[in-house]
Parts: sequence; C-alpha cells; structure tokens
Amino acid sequence: MGVGVLSASALWVGSYQRRMPVSLDRMYENALDWAHLPFLHQRSFASIELIEAGNWGWRAGLVSAKNAEQAEAFIIELRLDRAHRRWISSTLEGPGAGSEIWTHVFEYGSRDIAIQADFFVPGVPLDQKARVGAGYQKLYQGLYDEDEAMMLGRQAALDQKAAKTPLVSEALDLGPVEAVLPLLPFDFDFNDQRWRLVKDRGEFIVYSLTCPHQLGSFVDKALIDGTITCPWHGYQFDVRSGHCLSGHACKLPAPPSVVVRGESLYAMQAG
Repeated sequence: MGVGVLSASALWVGSYQRRMPVSLDRMYENALDWAHLPFLHQRSFASIELIEAGNWGWRAGLVSAKNAEQAEAFIIELRLDRAHRRWISSTLEGPGAGSEIWTHVFEYGSRDIAIQADFFVPGVPLDQKARVGAGYQKLYQGLYDEDEAMMLGRQAALDQKAAKTPLVSEALDLGPVEAVLPLLPFDFDFNDQRWRLVKDRGEFIVYSLTCPHQLGSFVDKALIDGTITCPWHGYQFDVRSGHCLSGHACKLPAPPSVVVRGESLYAMQAG
C-alpha cells in the first residue's frame, strides 16, 4: 500500500490528539521502533516478528496480548512520510484487516510537538462508530502514556551524556563494608556512569544501569539469575560478561572492580 492511499471502504471513527514535550527526531525514532512494541506495551502486544524494515517504515507480524485462547495474530505495516510529517499504520492481515491509522505531527518548538491520530476502520455500522472510536482512543491514550515516558527518558539520557565532561578517577570510597552491605543493591556514580553493586553467589558484582542499545534505564529492573533485561526492547545482558544474550551487537561497559581496603569498599577503575 503506498503512502497516502486510503482504503475506500474504511470509515473514519474518531481521532486522538496529544501534545508532548519531545522533539520531532524522538517522535520519528519512536514510530520506526517496531521492536519496542511487545516490551513497552505488554498489555497490548504479546510478540512481534519483523518481516521487513527500512527508512520507509516497517512491516511485521504481531500477536495481541490476550490469553492463549483469545490471542489474535495480524500483520501491520507502518509507512513514514516525512515530507508530510505523518505515518500510516495499516492492518494488512488478521482481525481488523483494512484498518488504517493516520498520524500527523505538528511541531511547535524544538521539543514541543502535537500528534493527531485518525482512525479508519472498514465495516463499522454507523450506530457503532462512536463505540469503536472510543476504543481506539482509549488504546492510544495508553500507548502514548508509555511512549512519551520512553521518549522523555531517552532524551534525558542523551542530554546527560552530551553534557558530561570526561572524568576518570582511579578509585571511589563506597563506604564501610558494614554500612554498605545492608543497602544492597547499592547504586553509585563513578567515572560519569551509574552503576549497581550486588552480591551474587558470594561475590560482589557491579554492572551498568544504562542499556547500551538506546540508553534505557535498568534502575527499576531486578537482576534475575545474573541477567538484566531492558524495559524498552527486552534486550537481556549477562552482568558478569556484559554480553547481550538476545544476540544483538551491543555489550555492557566494563565495570569497575570492587575491593575491600581495611573496613571500606572501593570501586576501582577497570584496567
């Protein structure tokens, strides 16, 4: 389906508007980011399998987040039209096939945009138009609550990274061992990065609290069997080796070592 071609059988059932303190770049990045759907939006999507992607957009098979008996599979295509500051999401196969969502972006400032999503659905009786439209509006309210939080978090991380002056310290006193142990997991800043100290299988482990993929935060994520998972894209990392267990080409940064000197714990710059 080409950009700007609306199905003749689709009925406009309603719109959703939202103004957000984010940039156009973050908004386009979010639209093209197919991989975040089943991880950031777990209440709506159970899984996604990419078919094709590029600067034009993406096409993928998704499964809705319902119980096993009610889960529905469908294929969605998103085409980005930068010239008109919009993207069109089309359901190509499965429930709702022929439905289209046209999302336009209006830029008021460098970090001040508004979006309007218009919902077009085929086969909707006129007396059901308001009900179907309200369902789409509720869905999009929830999706954009989560998307806006991710975009703001990513922008804050980018800003923080850009503002930092390279600083390298050889050691940082974390405090007396007896004071730190009851606080585990213990978070600290060292050499312009945020780290977490835990004790696992009798040894101190330190790992970065920032995902190397798109700077998502691990602060609210628990360490499970030595693995940490990004809340935005589901990337999993072995905190001992730093390797991405999901098979992606990124790795956690080398952490400082932790040593005991006298009665205190020290974070030491990696050699």
